[in-house]
Amino acid sequence: MDSVRIGMIGCGGMARAHLRQLSAIPEARVAALADPSGEQIAECVKQFPELSSVPVYADYREMLSKERLDAVEIGTPHTQHAAQILDSLAAGLHVLCEKPLVTSTADADTVIQALKDSGKVGLLSYQRHYQPEFRTLRERLQSREFGEVTFVSTILGQEWKRMTAGTWRQDPALSGGGQLNDSGSHFVDVLLWATGLTPETVVGFCDNRGAPVDIDSAAAIRFRGGALATITVMGDFPTWHEDWTICCERGGFLIREGKITLVQNDGSKTPAEPLEPGSDPDRNFVAAILRGEPVEANFEHGKSVIQLTEAVWQSSAKGGMPISL
Repeated sequence: MDSVRIGMIGCGGMARAHLRQLSAIPEARVAALADPSGEQIAECVKQFPELSSVPVYADYREMLSKERLDAVEIGTPHTQHAAQILDSLAAGLHVLCEKPLVTSTADADTVIQALKDSGKVGLLSYQRHYQPEFRTLRERLQSREFGEVTFVSTILGQEWKRMTAGTWRQDPALSGGGQLNDSGSHFVDVLLWATGLTPETVVGFCDNRGAPVDIDSAAAIRFRGGALATITVMGDFPTWHEDWTICCERGGFLIREGKITLVQNDGSKTPAEPLEPGSDPDRNFVAAILRGEPVEANFEHGKSVIQLTEAVWQSSAKGGMPISL
């Protein structure tokens, strides 16, 4: 193979973000589009005129049966991911899936086993695995230059409730949950991926704030070995706000406004510069298929995220009762 023929399952906003990235990869060729909404397909063609001649389908299963593809990229409502992953693997295709991977731990186990049985490439589109500041954070935490992680505090503020009102993201049948499993999924993922910590006990509270799904969430986590963390998700905040504070035995790290700062044991602060250039999930996906490049965001990361997310939901439903993992 010298190129990868890709079918898009879902043609909404996230699919178009992937199409922009794929257009910069010479070996990637988008060969078909599938979405039940003709409007979404039309918008894709409008933004990417080079796709005007590719076959389009209202049902992704018809695309899988009729088109000669090597891979698919899935960007659909969350509860649809598991079936679409399984169908695509059964068709002999490599799979890139948007986050979250699935909406239950049981589904995560099913798709992970199917991927292993298929021998295909499976990549979960957590773009922070490719961003310089988070790659640097992970590398330096894994090096233990400041000793073990003792505490992590992460805060997300977003106009999520207002921006997603009336959309599938606030329909539990399609989303499988609220902001914690949507944009909050990135925060849970980075916490686990960058630190390498394993959750042991979780206490959580969620507030739907009149919506059908969780809008605000607050969780406290104890990890094996004793490290602690808090995750704060504010889904009814006037603007995007992100804050990471990581405390280690000898110093720590701050991430503010997309910039990472090292905190020395004497209290001095220095920027972590220069950072290595980043990449993106689509480039990794194509390289993994063609050249065997290691997948940097795999399905197992998605399982870890939904396990912790489900524990927060379960704890909240039980009035903040600790949940053991």
